[in-house]
Amino acid sequence: MVSPASPASANPPPDDVLAPAAIADPHGFFRRLREHDPVFWSARHQAWIVTSHAEVDRAFKDKTLSSARAMAGFRHKLAERHAGLMQHALSLLDGWMLLNDPPDHTRLRDPVRRSFTPAFAASLMPKIGQRVDELLDGLHNDAELVGDFAQPLTALVICDLLGVDAAEREFLRQWTRDYGQLIYGASSHQAGYAEAVGRAGDEFYARFSAVIAAKRQQPGPDLISHLLVTSEREQWTDAELLGTCSMLLFAGHDTTSALIASSTRALMLHPESRADFETQPALVDSAVEEFLRYDGPSKTFVRVANDTHERGGHVIEAGQPLWLSTLAANQDPAVFESPEVLRLARDPNPHLGFGAGIHFCVGASLARAEARTALPKLFARFPKLRPATLDFEWSPTLVDRSLLRLPVRLD
Repeated sequence: MVSPASPASANPPPDDVLAPAAIADPHGFFRRLREHDPVFWSARHQAWIVTSHAEVDRAFKDKTLSSARAMAGFRHKLAERHAGLMQHALSLLDGWMLLNDPPDHTRLRDPVRRSFTPAFAASLMPKIGQRVDELLDGLHNDAELVGDFAQPLTALVICDLLGVDAAEREFLRQWTRDYGQLIYGASSHQAGYAEAVGRAGDEFYARFSAVIAAKRQQPGPDLISHLLVTSEREQWTDAELLGTCSMLLFAGHDTTSALIASSTRALMLHPESRADFETQPALVDSAVEEFLRYDGPSKTFVRVANDTHERGGHVIEAGQPLWLSTLAANQDPAVFESPEVLRLARDPNPHLGFGAGIHFCVGASLARAEARTALPKLFARFPKLRPATLDFEWSPTLVDRSLLRLPVRLD
């Protein structure tokens, strides 16, 4: 076995995940790492970058790797550095099941799972279709599909799901941008970071404390009202309840809008696949799975080793972080034939776009429903839809793969 001090081979490829070239072309960046070593020690980041499908899948299912520790150290540093400025922003993380290990993970996940059933998600389908149509009606020829369609759609749907006034969608859009700096691994040293994240935490805490108080007085058929009941047995704290709401709002809004935008881009850039998508409705379900594989909204998940162990021929020391690249795993030629090719009917398609193991995305059914509804309606309504530029701008963070803007022309 080899250690970080004795790399597997000489001349390693560039390893800066946040370099402009890696942000613009993460597929090429991760492919070079995987070909060099699928479990790669990054001296720059002081982390193991895991890029093969087999190793990422194995890590997702490995209970000796910690999600909680991945954020704990960073959270402690922020609390020390910024004192009370980020108190509410950091306290919201108490309710993020994704950042907890069992038994806390189980205690936080079970009430959500019992409330957010596939049937509950399916009941939203008519409303999703209505929201899509309303937004398509409002598009103009020179549209920007991230800001004009994908983000408003997912914000409206998650508001419908949680029973929050649709007027909150503008707040939600700015909130996800600010709070996302904490969640997605933007540099904490950039100007205005603490102020933006702190403000997002304070505003969310104030607004949703009032929402929860109102639901306690007058519950409805929405997810927050369900959670107030299902979480009683687990004795959630107020911080955990608020945090869970923030996680559902953030994940249900931001990652799904990224999926819709990147899927639209993929179809516009692949005319043959687009023609199949537009003329073969039966392809929609498998197409959405292929979009999740081909250029999905999640780039990297972070874990920390609880114990020293072997992985990919290396000694992983206790306390070392592992960056699990789902984007790379979903392009692994050992699992996917011609992974660089968009194949809407790809079968089998064991992508890891929603993670795996105990942290498999609890909102996967809703994300699929939104994409399966929005994309066919978008391309049917605007058959001449095309990109206004080929200079695409992507989010410059560790965790997500999302377009910042998608300018298009409709006719």
